[in-house]
Amino acid sequence: MKLPGFIDSHLHVLGLGYVSYNVDLTEIKSIEELKEKLDKFKDRGIIIGRGWNQENFTEKRMITKCDLNEISKDIPIVMTRVCGHVLTVNEKMLELAGIDKFTQQVSGGSFSYETGIFTEHALGLIYDKMPLPTEADLVKYLLTADKILIENGITSVASDDFAIFPLPYEQIINTIKKLYEQNLLHIKITEQVNLGYKRLKDFISKGYVNKSFGKYRMGPLKILVDGSLGGKTAKLSQPYEGEPSNTGIATYTDDELFDLVYLADSNGMDVVIHAIGDAASLQAIKALMNSLEITKRKDHHHAIIHAQLTNLEQIAMMKEWNIGAIVQPIFLNSDIQIIESRIGSRQKESYLFKTMYDIGLTVGFSTDAPIEPVNPFLNIYSAMTRTSIKNPDLGVFLEKEKFEYDEALECYYKNNLRFIYQDLLSSDDYIIVDRPFSGSESLLKMKVVKTVIDGETVFDAMKE
Repeated sequence: MKLPGFIDSHLHVLGLGYVSYNVDLTEIKSIEELKEKLDKFKDRGIIIGRGWNQENFTEKRMITKCDLNEISKDIPIVMTRVCGHVLTVNEKMLELAGIDKFTQQVSGGSFSYETGIFTEHALGLIYDKMPLPTEADLVKYLLTADKILIENGITSVASDDFAIFPLPYEQIINTIKKLYEQNLLHIKITEQVNLGYKRLKDFISKGYVNKSFGKYRMGPLKILVDGSLGGKTAKLSQPYEGEPSNTGIATYTDDELFDLVYLADSNGMDVVIHAIGDAASLQAIKALMNSLEITKRKDHHHAIIHAQLTNLEQIAMMKEWNIGAIVQPIFLNSDIQIIESRIGSRQKESYLFKTMYDIGLTVGFSTDAPIEPVNPFLNIYSAMTRTSIKNPDLGVFLEKEKFEYDEALECYYKNNLRFIYQDLLSSDDYIIVDRPFSGSESLLKMKVVKTVIDGETVFDAMKE
C-alpha cells in the first residue's frame, strides 16, 4: 500500500544517531540490572548511557551517584534519563567537571553534589566537560539517524540539532551541508534553531534566518522553557502531588523569554517553544502574544512543542493568536503510568490534543525521537487508542481525546507542512507499507518496505 512520506515536526536527528552509540537503558527494570549492564562497559574511557526511567525500576527511585560509584570510581559515568532533562553522574565525573559541594547553582536548572543528579540548564556543567565528537563522529551519527528515519518512512523532519553538543552551530550546518553535497543524506531537514540570545544575534547578523541549502533549511528558533513531567521539572502552576514545595523549573524569567522571542520574531524568524507544564505553556503563549502585539506579523508559524498540560483557557489563547501545537501522542506510552501521581485530578485537563485539533489549531504530530521511537505507526496508534503500548492494562486515558485514522494522517501530513515551510506534499516522496490499514491494531504490525525521496528509492527492505 502506498502512502505519502511521513513528516515528523520535532525530533533530534543528530541526537537520534548519537544515542544509538550510547548504552541503551530503555528496557532496564531495576537499578541492580542497570549496574550489571554497565559493568560490561568498563573498558570504555567514559561510560555514557541514555533512556533510564525510574518509573520502570522496581525500586521506583532515581539513579544516584552512590549507585554509579559502585560500578566505578575511576571511570567517569554519565546516565541521562529518557526525557533528556535529567542525568546522574558518578564521583569521577563530578571531579572531571570540577564540581564540589561549594559549586554554585545554575539559573534555570539544579544539581545535587550529594546525589549526583542534574536537571535542565545544569546539565551543561556535565556536557561541557564530556569529550566532544570529531567530524567523523558527527557524520557517523547523522548517517545512522538518516538510516533509521528512512526505514521508518520518514522523509522530512523539523530537527533540533544545535544543542546536542557544545559545538559552534556553523560546524553542524557545514557538516550537514557536506553530506547533502555528497548525496549521503536523504531526509529533508528544517532546522529548529536552538540558540541562546548572544548566539542567536550572531546567527541573525550572518544572514542565516530562513536560509536554505537545498534540502536543508534554517527554520524557527527553538526554546525550552521547562523540563519533563517524568523528571518532575515541567513547570506547573500548582505543586506536584505530594511535593508542596516543588512546582518544577522555569528555565527563563518572563523578561528573558520575551527578549529572546522578540529578537527572533522582529527579524522574521518563527519561534517554537518546548512547554510541558501549564505554567510553562502560559509563559510561552504570553511571550509570543506580547511579541506579536509589537511585530504585527500575520503569517508567522509560531508553535508550542509538547503542550501536554496546556489547559482549555490556554488553548483558546493559542487559537486567537494562531499559535500551532506540535504534539507527541506516543508520550502516552510512558506517561499514562505517571500522570495521576504527578498532577492528581488535574490529569482531566491534560494531553488535550484532539481538543486542540477540534478547536482549529494547527496540530502537528511528532515523536521527539530519540525520546520515543520514531515509528509513525506507533504514534498514530497512541493518538487513536489513547493507551500505553507497553502497559495496555492501564486502560484508555481520556477517551474523548481519541483521533480517527484520517485525522491522525492529517496531523502527520497536511498540518506538519506548516512546520517544515512547505505548501504541498511532494508526490515524489512516498512509502510502501506491507499491509493496508484495517483498524488501530494493524498499526502495531505495519512495516515500511520501501521509501522514495525525490523519486529516488532510498530504502528497499527487499534489498537490505
